[in-house]
Amino acid sequence: MNNNLDNKMYLLYHKYEYGEDNEHEEIKILGVYNSEQEVSKAIERYYKLVGFREYPKECFLVDEYIVDVDTNWKEGFVNSVGLDWNFEILTTCFNEWLGNNKSPRESWKDEGYYNALCSVYKVVYKINDVRELAEYIQQIWMKNLGDKSKSFDDYMEIASAIISKELYDW
Repeated sequence: MNNNLDNKMYLLYHKYEYGEDNEHEEIKILGVYNSEQEVSKAIERYYKLVGFREYPKECFLVDEYIVDVDTNWKEGFVNSVGLDWNFEILTTCFNEWLGNNKSPRESWKDEGYYNALCSVYKVVYKINDVRELAEYIQQIWMKNLGDKSKSFDDYMEIASAIISKELYDW
């Protein structure tokens, strides 16, 4: 049986910034090695070459990984299309709750309403407790819209509807 600690790999790359205010970045993947000694040898080989020798050795960077172990994106990801779709779903939930027959895009023209939706949207995936989300929505609604006509049960209703949509499935 393999011991994961023996299954390390080292990704070597060269990175530097350029431009008037270092606003651009150049990254070159140079190789994957099975030991730090091999990485050191590779750096010495590359450092002698045109282009690489014009930059300090600190531009050579190494990332260490353990082979056969998930390290990133363990909970998946949402792309911008998914985020846009979730914002539309959130807006539709609020429109239904308020008895508003506008489309999401029409609703977003109301700056106060849009800002309130954005504030809720920033935290909706972090809060799974209905009561906590209801309290947050109530706070946002009063701050952004000055709406005091809703009871706490009303806020519990919208919070429950939002959580049931599972906007972020990760």
